Amino acid sequence: MSRRILFILFCLTIPLFCLALTQDPNMAYLEDYLRVRSDISGEESVFHIKGKIYAMIPGEKSRELFAVEGYSISRVQKAEDGYLLLSKEVLLLQDHRTRQIMRYWRNPFTGMSIPVIHILNDPVNQSFRFEAEMMPYIRQILPSTDFAENRVYHSEIFPFHPSLLPRREYSANVQSEYFQAAEISSYRASHAALADSSKSSVNAEYDWVWISPWLPFMEMADREGQLLFVCQGEKLEGGFAALPAELKSFIVREFEDYSRAPLVWEDSKINPWSYFKSLHEEEIPEEDIR
Repeated sequence: MSRRILFILFCLTIPLFCLALTQDPNMAYLEDYLRVRSDISGEESVFHIKGKIYAMIPGEKSRELFAVEGYSISRVQKAEDGYLLLSKEVLLLQDHRTRQIMRYWRNPFTGMSIPVIHILNDPVNQSFRFEAEMMPYIRQILPSTDFAENRVYHSEIFPFHPSLLPRREYSANVQSEYFQAAEISSYRASHAALADSSKSSVNAEYDWVWISPWLPFMEMADREGQLLFVCQGEKLEGGFAALPAELKSFIVREFEDYSRAPLVWEDSKINPWSYFKSLHEEEIPEEDIR
């Protein structure tokens, strides 16, 4: 190979070498995390999830109550000092034998047939904006574990706070003046996929375990016990359009706003308890909210 060609090749590699030197590894780690969680280009991203819900009552054998299926739909917005994740979550309760989406549920503990309120969280936003002095700790803030072929980002959260639904007003719906739960989640992506920095979104698998009080619509406030959600999921390359037909058609027909990720940041989160409260306060007829 001639010296002239070698010189040209050397000149072409200089910008790449400089980029490697100037790239902030902490910001690269954050962006890898968000490429797994969503899509840093700003395009929508969808995780499809399936699982089951069990009743856990002290002194009794655990009991399967529901099958569940749903998704999260999100987009990422660039901010001056990081990123914002804007998302909505849907988890539809299904008959655990037929996997049909339920409108009414016969409570096996009370014998009552009651309307089902599905889990519809909008928005579920997260801020990933960090001051410069916090970025060196990004691996502690968003922990991960590396294996031979995969990286697993994991989170263990144990919320404990005053209930959004005071017992004096919602005596049939909440067990305590305090809300206590546990949420264990993980996102799994391959090292090979993460190494391709040209991709704004990385294929990933998702595991989610949630231990929570009885859902408010179950009207189980006078009974001991809690719910165990166990779900698995995967990112869909085709987004909302790639969801199973029955799930997709139900959403388009019943909750069409949940077919799109949020466009504007709101500094708030919705969960089944705040959603239940909003329905109660608006006094919407039951047939209009199912």
